[in-house]
Amino acid sequence: MKWISDRKIKVFKKLGLVFIWLVLGCGLVFAVSFTNNQEKELAVKKVIIQIYPENIEFFNRKKVVKTITENGNLSDIANAKVQDLNTSYLEKKLTENTFLQEAKVYNDLSGNVYIKIHQREPILRLYRYNGVNFYMDKFGVKFQTSDKFTAHVPIANGNIFERSKPGDTVYSFVANELYKIASYVDKQIFWKAQIEQIFVTRDNEFVLIPKIGNHQILFGGANELEAKFEKLMVFYKEGLSRVGWNKYKTIDVRFDKQVVCK
Repeated sequence: MKWISDRKIKVFKKLGLVFIWLVLGCGLVFAVSFTNNQEKELAVKKVIIQIYPENIEFFNRKKVVKTITENGNLSDIANAKVQDLNTSYLEKKLTENTFLQEAKVYNDLSGNVYIKIHQREPILRLYRYNGVNFYMDKFGVKFQTSDKFTAHVPIANGNIFERSKPGDTVYSFVANELYKIASYVDKQIFWKAQIEQIFVTRDNEFVLIPKIGNHQILFGGANELEAKFEKLMVFYKEGLSRVGWNKYKTIDVRFDKQVVCK
């Protein structure tokens, strides 16, 4: 009889657990249904537009509104219900512009609609042989220039034949080499402030033009980037700091473990 009683107790415990899970499940379904019904009736309370990075101005609030609305103001969205907003469509409309790297549109349970966009961050401005120019971002993606904002990045010119289609990644040998150099420069505080121009010679070698100093830096190819810049930095500190920044016309770092000046 004791064995039967213990068995009944186990059965009752299992039934109790099943009942508890059923109650919790029903409660969850009710909560979700209630939340969904609330969301269906939820009106847009406020549209919050956030643009990053703040120091880049390819895209502003006015352009965001013009892109996602028909009449150029937020009345269409502000007078709508949250459930009627097609956030995927709005994100697609925004990211069709090649100035933008990413766009997110979403809402909270209070009815606030958030539009967060991230602009492309240029690291170089390229001038083709024919004068057509465009930017390259930190991922190697090309995008058009703007008549409203100019990014303070180095320029590259000379023997450049890279096609200028916005949204494409760099494909030519020269552009890929430029991307390597510009990426390195962009990550170094001193070189980012010092390197103003990269000239591509007929031999597809690179000449760096600094902002300070009346000299050119014969850099060669994009191989051994770190070693070349470290060698140049040592020469800046121990050489030019003594004889002056305008002493030499050319500083050649193409050769292993040496700097040749003229």
